[in-house]
Amino acid sequence: MHRGLITILCLLAGFSGFAPRTEAAAFRSTEYYCQVTLPDGSYVEPWFAMVPANESGVLTGARRRDFAAYVYVGIVDKKDQPHFVLDDKSIEQLDKSFFGPGLGFLNKTQKINLRGVDGYRLIGRHHFNGRNYAMVVDLYYEHGLVYEVAGLSALYDDALQDSDVLGFMRSFAILPN
Repeated sequence: MHRGLITILCLLAGFSGFAPRTEAAAFRSTEYYCQVTLPDGSYVEPWFAMVPANESGVLTGARRRDFAAYVYVGIVDKKDQPHFVLDDKSIEQLDKSFFGPGLGFLNKTQKINLRGVDGYRLIGRHHFNGRNYAMVVDLYYEHGLVYEVAGLSALYDDALQDSDVLGFMRSFAILPN
């Protein structure tokens, strides 16, 4: 617990500019049963680790130094809703944090599967920090958590054309309980 708090404080300090920035790295969470490989900084410019500005449940992410791309993993805890089902109806509620008035628009939704776990892929455009991005968000429901695996790219019309975003999305794995 103490070690986790120190890590969070260091990340917050780094995100706000008080500590030296570091390249992003592999992320694994036994608490949230997931792992993902963040870009390693070998493409164009180094990636910087980042954390959310609020307590929304976002686990980790990174951005390119030039702000041309972002990747992150977030969670929505649904353990208090034992009858929750990830379906077309619940997707409408979850996608409001990515697409909607002032944020961007959703182009399409498609069903996907990650090693036996069904999910949805949302593809659209997102407006963030004064820039427009192509955005892809994969949503999975397992262990009472909705996993949000997202990539944004300002360089391509399809975020999955960005090799770093694609590599990040493909590296995501849900760990066994």
